[in-house]
Amino acid sequence: MQIKYLSKEQFEIKTNETKFILSRDGVDIEGFKISAPGEYERRGISVQGIDLEEGKGTVYLCTVEEMTVLYPALLAENISEEAAKEIEDVDILFVPLGEEGTLKVKEGQKLISDIDPRLVIPMLYADINQFKEAEGITDGEVDVLKIKKINLPQEERKFYILKASN
Repeated sequence: MQIKYLSKEQFEIKTNETKFILSRDGVDIEGFKISAPGEYERRGISVQGIDLEEGKGTVYLCTVEEMTVLYPALLAENISEEAAKEIEDVDILFVPLGEEGTLKVKEGQKLISDIDPRLVIPMLYADINQFKEAEGITDGEVDVLKIKKINLPQEERKFYILKASN
C-alpha cells in the first residue's frame, strides 16, 4: 500500500488493485463514494462508517491489504470511550491536528492513546513542531509512505509525517 498526502485532509491510497481517496467527504473508491455510516465493500476494500455521537460526524474504518486504517475526517472533539471500544486493532491512524476545527495536540495524543494504533499519520497540522516535540519525533517528512502488513511496527508505535503534494 502506498499513501500520499494530497492536501489539507485528503489522502490518496494506492494498492495493487485500485486507488482511493480519503477526505472530509468520506471515502471515494474510484468514483464509489462512501459518506455515511454502514458497511461497504468495493474492489477488495472494506469500509465501515461509524457514526459518532450526534453532531460529531462519521469516522471510517477501512480494511485494505490486511491492514486496518482509521480515518476520522475533520474530527474536532475526541471520540467517546464507547466509540473507541467499537474500533479495534487499528494499524494506521490519521490524526487531524492543530488547525482550527480539529484536535489540539493533547486531544490528538489522547485519541492516539485510546485507539492504540501501530502507525500514526498526522494531518491538518498548522504547526507540526509542537506535536513532534510532545511525541519525541525526530524524523523528517516523507513524500510517500509505502507500507506492507509485515513491515508494521510490532512493539513501538511509529509516526510518519507526510509532505502535502499540493
